[in-house]
Amino acid sequence: MSRIILAIFLCMILSSCATLEEMQQSESLNKVGSFQLNPVQLNNYWYDGKSYEYNSYEIKVKSEPIQAKVEWEGKVIGTTPFIYRYTGILDLDDHITVRAIPVDRELPAQEHILRIRKELPREIRFDFSKK
Repeated sequence: MSRIILAIFLCMILSSCATLEEMQQSESLNKVGSFQLNPVQLNNYWYDGKSYEYNSYEIKVKSEPIQAKVEWEGKVIGTTPFIYRYTGILDLDDHITVRAIPVDRELPAQEHILRIRKELPREIRFDFSKK
């Protein structure tokens, strides 16, 4: 009797494994409604509860006056105005320092610290005309 129960149990386990494998390969698991989960769509992000994953996420970077050199975490990314395309993964407790250095060297540089509590902004502005 115990051998029959063991055989039935093994059959159930093996049949459920095949079903699980089929589910993992299913295209429907990669979508929620019309939103593609993996890979993340261009100019979009995905949030999993702990981190944000970005794929060519467009951020407009502007300054007044224009032609400020902009650094993202110490790396020069462009001269204003421009569109920065960020790709990467950021955890909720991360922060990013974005620094702008104006053409007029008498004006001080400005920094924005982006704290990752929600998605990155779609626009970052620096205003050197205000003191």
